[in-house]
Amino acid sequence: MGLEKWQENKVLHEAGSHVQALEIVLSGIVELSIGKRSVSLGAGCILGITEQPGKEYRFTYMAKSEVTTYSYPYTKREDLEKLLHANQKIAPTITSAIMRGGMELYRLNEKIAAEARDFYTTILRDRKAYPMLCADAGEKPKDFPELDQIKAPAPFGKVPHWQVAFFNKLEECDDTLRKIYEMGSDLCSGFVYIAADYIDRNGKEIVKYHEYLQETSRLTAGFSMHVSALKSKKAALEQGDNASMPPLENLLDRILMYAQIAPEQAQAFKALMNSYKKFPDRGGSSDDIRNLRRKITKEFYSIYEGVFLHYLKDPAVPPEAMMFLMFGVMDESLLKEEQLRRLYGFSVAHRKDPSGRILTIPEWLEKIYHLEVEPSKNEFDMDYPSYLRDCKMNGDISEEEERRLLNDREHRLNFEITNLFTLGNRMTFGRISSFFPVMDDVNVLTPLDRGYMSQQKVREAFDEVRDCDYSIFYRNDVYSNPEYNVTQIPIHKEVLPYVILMPNVGNRCVLWQEIEGKKRTSPGRMLMPIFLAGELMDSVIRLCGEFRWEMCKTEQGVHWNDLSDPSLTAEYSDYLQFYKKNSMLSGDYKEKVKRQLQKMNNNFKNVFVTDYHSYMKFESKGALRLNKVTREILFKYCPLSGDSLNILGSNPQYEQMIAKHRNHQNQAQRPIIVTIKRFDKEQIERPRELMDEIEYLKR
Repeated sequence: MGLEKWQENKVLHEAGSHVQALEIVLSGIVELSIGKRSVSLGAGCILGITEQPGKEYRFTYMAKSEVTTYSYPYTKREDLEKLLHANQKIAPTITSAIMRGGMELYRLNEKIAAEARDFYTTILRDRKAYPMLCADAGEKPKDFPELDQIKAPAPFGKVPHWQVAFFNKLEECDDTLRKIYEMGSDLCSGFVYIAADYIDRNGKEIVKYHEYLQETSRLTAGFSMHVSALKSKKAALEQGDNASMPPLENLLDRILMYAQIAPEQAQAFKALMNSYKKFPDRGGSSDDIRNLRRKITKEFYSIYEGVFLHYLKDPAVPPEAMMFLMFGVMDESLLKEEQLRRLYGFSVAHRKDPSGRILTIPEWLEKIYHLEVEPSKNEFDMDYPSYLRDCKMNGDISEEEERRLLNDREHRLNFEITNLFTLGNRMTFGRISSFFPVMDDVNVLTPLDRGYMSQQKVREAFDEVRDCDYSIFYRNDVYSNPEYNVTQIPIHKEVLPYVILMPNVGNRCVLWQEIEGKKRTSPGRMLMPIFLAGELMDSVIRLCGEFRWEMCKTEQGVHWNDLSDPSLTAEYSDYLQFYKKNSMLSGDYKEKVKRQLQKMNNNFKNVFVTDYHSYMKFESKGALRLNKVTREILFKYCPLSGDSLNILGSNPQYEQMIAKHRNHQNQAQRPIIVTIKRFDKEQIERPRELMDEIEYLKR
């Protein structure tokens, strides 16, 4: 302890070493650093005031010039007061320097917090853009499970605002305050102790953000390097280096050969395509071009089936076959070079959805072929077994053939291609009169990278709906456990739908069926174009609105519009049917309902879907658009959750409805809580189903 001199660049204290002294900087500049971040402390500052006595140094201290210090023992916080009383002449200088140092430390805290936020935002952005970046670079995405461990940094602002404002003012008025500091070391001690607390708070936060950045950098190192390499590769490709993309020439010949169809059929199809390519207006609506498109479309699906069957057996599927199956690419001359490159990138970068819910059409057809799911309903709303039964009744097949065809893979595949694929492809395209199944530049209405429906985009859109309308995909179920004397407890089970991506550039999403067969706990089937020429969230909200309506009709059966058995469809149908007599609606609202019905051709479902869209997009965010009757029905059967409840909680239009909903949820929890307590008392593991139900009812 005592006077010490330090040469330039000499480390006074290393972070992690033991704190034993308080040191007054008599001359020179000392750099306080943590990682690559630092602040400078000048004459008058006390080294160690940022630390806890007896603990380890949080920061590293290095001499940035020749430095002279005088040290005092530091075993407890009160040693600060002793230091000031022992140096009464320079106590004002010390106090002033500490005040300035406190603000320097706050600014460092502010800077490192912003750095942590920016780093986290960058990782989120890069992770979101990663699938598209892989597609642009023509590489398959890699797995980086360590990214799942990354959490957002703690919010900045643990240091009270009044302290920040106070010390900012102290720094600003330093010249004036010097006269106050000169009134005695007791006064200086008071200021220094306030500063020590302020400095300690900032020091803790700085260390916390530093550790966060270190750990996050470690977890993201591999991902960041890979992203950087992909960006370089993408830049090279954009400059004309297409070395990674194989030659995509004579695609039509190669696809027809891969389909293994008869030579006569291949020649006839090529002739049709050549005629199509010669048309000056391929997207026109003349009878000639429409007839030609119709003929090509008819042959397209038999070729598709041939390519698909070959693909199932091929261990090394060529890129042209994958581009055809996923996007309908058949002829390179119908597309720009940039479009072709993007489509190639998308096909190479594509990976199957881990949850198995968001599927390209070839992935869906694989499930049908491998008997993993039943074929979809046809245009007459008949499922596959019903269709075979109908064929048998009409004498088209025998009973033996019916049994054989029920699990005949190729027949099931043909049924799915003929129905869901053929009709769904046309419906999602949206412009039925100009539909063409082959990918053609004239139908590309939006840039491919913007319209591409990656799994991530689709999942995020549906998750956004589920975060708001949390119960949309939940079905009524029952939990029973006779072994532990639990007979029947009503619970809810979430069943997410299949989303099947059709190989076209379209503007419409379609609910094909809300359940599979007659099983009400089976997933629905929704169709989307793989390139959507429209607003994704609007499309998904409308799709979910349609699902809400159809699912209610399925659950209610013949009573779907019977008000004596209350349900969403029954109450909505009653409201629309008798709106003129509804005393809760003003004259203006009645007129609006009338216009709405006229616009929708008196289709109650379409009116509901429109109102559901307003409910989800505007009402849930506090922008009221609906009348009172509509709002009450929607909230009753499609209750909001999460941020929406927080926004609407104090709104008079929703306050009573929210209170009623929460009361209902609390009542529903009681029998489950009683059962769980009984399990606890008997030291039986809590059933997962009941714990999930409690979480569901708390939303």
